[in-house]
Amino acid sequence: MIIKSKRIYTSDGVVDGYIQIEDGKIKDILKTCEEKVDKDVSDNIIIPGIIDTHNHGTMGFGLMGDAVDKEREVRGYLKGVASQGVTACLPTADFTLLDTIASVSKTKIDGAKPIGIHTEGPYLNRVGEKGIDTGHPEIDLKHCQEMMDKAGGMLKLVAIAPEIPNAKDAIELFTKNGVRCAFAHSNAMYQEALESFKWGITVTTHTANVMSGIHHRNMGGLGACLLNDDVYNELIADGLHVSNEMIEIMLRTKKDAINKFLLISDNVPMSGAPIGRYNLEGMFEVNIDDKGYCLSDTGRLCGSTLPVIRGIKNLVTNLDISLEDVIKMASKNPAHVYGATTKGELSKGKDADFVVIDDDFNVQYTYSEGDCVYDCQKDTDLFNSNFMERCFLK
Repeated sequence: MIIKSKRIYTSDGVVDGYIQIEDGKIKDILKTCEEKVDKDVSDNIIIPGIIDTHNHGTMGFGLMGDAVDKEREVRGYLKGVASQGVTACLPTADFTLLDTIASVSKTKIDGAKPIGIHTEGPYLNRVGEKGIDTGHPEIDLKHCQEMMDKAGGMLKLVAIAPEIPNAKDAIELFTKNGVRCAFAHSNAMYQEALESFKWGITVTTHTANVMSGIHHRNMGGLGACLLNDDVYNELIADGLHVSNEMIEIMLRTKKDAINKFLLISDNVPMSGAPIGRYNLEGMFEVNIDDKGYCLSDTGRLCGSTLPVIRGIKNLVTNLDISLEDVIKMASKNPAHVYGATTKGELSKGKDADFVVIDDDFNVQYTYSEGDCVYDCQKDTDLFNSNFMERCFLK
């Protein structure tokens, strides 16, 4: 298969040419081609497939473990994120879904491919800006082992608040078994956070959100996340979760920022849903507003409804960062951090994972390992109608 575009964002720069695909791989990227072109998208842009490593749900499909048909939920979710330009992901799931995701990942998937699993918690300490301190679960090392076992070797990232008693033991257990740990939902201050990085934390969860902020006399957890040169920083770049001014400060502060930030969505099932009020079954009610905020009645942020492609657009159009640099944060960096060595870039020999977008960053087509897993003209009814019936209030 051969696809033509005037703007192909390759690892060697922007190419006006052709992507040759064979057996799910990029056989070559050519400037001239005498063979038949299967698809000409010259009016659009081709970028590497987005790798979203922090995503709880989308299009009415969630990973919270309450679904009757868990496999349908996971497959609907993977198709949904593909419609948002995601070709690979770390589904961010509850314990009850770990084995289902692991099982589905071994099959043919019409959507994004799981390259691992992420669990945000359960050992979190939800405090901070507008946070309500409701306590935290006690760390159980037996349960930590059960998490790894249930995921069948696919657990790649566990988010944890390092100030919880016995967190050090849990972090050491996970890292010894090849699972990265992330600094998350924490009230730890600067020195505490730096100490936890020595224990093995290598990622910071949705950096700036739900962590102690920077003050000119105390740099807080956020300061530690930015001034440590070794940790990688997740970032929700939609301009809502972190203001654009703060994003600019973060990118100027972090050493080698373009290679250290990981763009994420933190999406929840309401991503792609209409504005309104929703009941998260067994949890609480949230409100989706016209900007895309997902808020509790107390004003607390509860995940996100805007996909990574929205963050890419924000960084390019509002912060004047080159698309070449932004796609490193959205594709190349997560591929590197989580060992997906065949993904993350458009170059010869890599997986044929790419997204066709228009000039306003709307996803037109998504290709995963050479297969078109989203076509904006055909895939027009992906939202889970059952979710609206169950959860939409008004």
